[in-house]
Amino acid sequence: MKICINSTSYCSGLGQGVGEIIIRYTIQGGIQQSYHENPGVRFSAITRTAYLPNDEGGKQLLKRLKYAFLRGLTFTIGTSLTSGQPNQVTWASIHHKTSTSGGTHGYPDPSYIGNCNEELDNAGVPKANEL
Repeated sequence: MKICINSTSYCSGLGQGVGEIIIRYTIQGGIQQSYHENPGVRFSAITRTAYLPNDEGGKQLLKRLKYAFLRGLTFTIGTSLTSGQPNQVTWASIHHKTSTSGGTHGYPDPSYIGNCNEELDNAGVPKANEL
């Protein structure tokens, strides 16, 4: 998980000048473990990019997303909903915005920070002020 700040770009609907937090996840390929869908079967490496507003809500959410990632809560191995291919690295139950504008997985989405925090609560991730 690598994080960078882009102060010249922003998430749609949140106003210019806020900037954006860019999260790049790189997952190495490997062999599925006993708790995966198909233990012993290979899965391929992936890279995913997600975006948060570089404001107080985004910064607090980032703390929680880091915690979730380090504990294996962000991704799992399964069948891709997009391609239908089995044995793929897929998002787990914590939604991310993968576009800065438009679409289901993009901004604007005034409910995103609250909804994502609720998903993190359900996953047992501590509040940002506890991290």
